[in-house]
Amino acid sequence: MSAPLRIGVLGASRIADAAIVAASRETGDVRVSVAARDPHRARRYAADRGFASAAESYAALVADDSLDLVYIGLPNALHAEWAVRALAAGRNVLVEKPFAANLAEFDGVAAALDRAPGWAWEAFHYADHPALHRLVDVVRAGGIGEVRSIDVHMDMPAPRADDPRWSFELAGGALMDLGCNALHALLLLGDELAGSALPDVATPELVSALAQPWVHDERVDARVVAELVLGGVPARVHTSMVSPEWNFGLRVTGTLGEAVLPNFVKPQEDGRLIVRTTTGAGAEERVEDVGSAASYTYQLRRVRDAVRSGERATAGLERSRRTMALIDAVYARAGLPLRPGRLATPRA
Repeated sequence: MSAPLRIGVLGASRIADAAIVAASRETGDVRVSVAARDPHRARRYAADRGFASAAESYAALVADDSLDLVYIGLPNALHAEWAVRALAAGRNVLVEKPFAANLAEFDGVAAALDRAPGWAWEAFHYADHPALHRLVDVVRAGGIGEVRSIDVHMDMPAPRADDPRWSFELAGGALMDLGCNALHALLLLGDELAGSALPDVATPELVSALAQPWVHDERVDARVVAELVLGGVPARVHTSMVSPEWNFGLRVTGTLGEAVLPNFVKPQEDGRLIVRTTTGAGAEERVEDVGSAASYTYQLRRVRDAVRSGERATAGLERSRRTMALIDAVYARAGLPLRPGRLATPRA
C-alpha cells in the first residue's frame, strides 16, 4: 500500500465532507489544511472534521509545499482558476466536476498541466466503484443480448433559490452540477463497450437537446433532456434540479432484457445491479450486490496510488475533455449560453 497523502482542501463544503473527510477516514490519508472564503468558517470546519490547521486564504493553502494533493470543492466557476494556481505552485489536484466552466477554460487547465510537475484528476468518483464496471461486464458478455438503448438520469429536488448551483455567474445549472455525470458515464460506456457490445468506435453524437430554464434566470437550466446516438445505439440523458424525487439511475436495454443500476453515481446508497432477461426459458430477474463501500473511498485510493507513482495518465483527462465538449454542445443545441469562465485563456 502506498504512503498516505497529505491533503489540503479548498472549500469548506458538503462535497468535501464526502470526497475527502469521510473518504480519508477509510484510506488513512491525512487531512492537513482547509481554506474557505471566510477564515472563521475554515477554522470551525477544521476543528470539527479533524484537520490539523486552517489556512488563512486559498492562496496560502496552495502555496503549502507539505501538501501532496489539493482538493478543489469550490463553486464550479472557480474550479479551473484554482486548479491552474495549484498546479503552478507544484501541487497535484483533485478537481470537483465539472472540471471547468466551458471547453475553452478546460483547455487552459490542460495547457497548465503541460508545464506543471503535478497532475490533475476530475472527481467522477462513481467511475472508480465496481458497480458500473460490473454492469459493463454483464453487457459485454451478452447478458442482455444486443444493446438497443441507454438511458441515464441525474435528477434531484430543487435546491434553495440562493444555492450557488442556480448561479449563472458561478457556472451553475442542472447540466453542470448533475448532468456532467450522465454525459461522462455515456462516454465511459462507449469506451468500455467499443469493439464488443458496441462498434469499434463508439463516440456519442448529439441529436437534440431541450432545456427548461430556471424560473428566476432563463440563462440557467433547471432541466435538460438530450438525445444522442452511441455507436448506432440511441441514448438519452435526463437531468433535473426540479424533480419531485431523486433518480440517479442508469439503464442499458438489450434484445434479451436490461441491466439497471438504480443509483450509479452513489452505489453506496443503493448497491444493487438488477439484470432482467426474457428468453425461451422464461423471465428472470437477478440482483447482484456490487458493494456498499463509498465511491469516494475508491477514488481517493486510486488518486493516492497515482500521486505516489508519479502517474500522468491522459486517458481520464481526455474523457474529461470530451465531457466538457458535450456539455458545451448540449447548451448550444438547447439555445442556452455557455457558462462564463474566470480563467484567462489565450485568444485564437
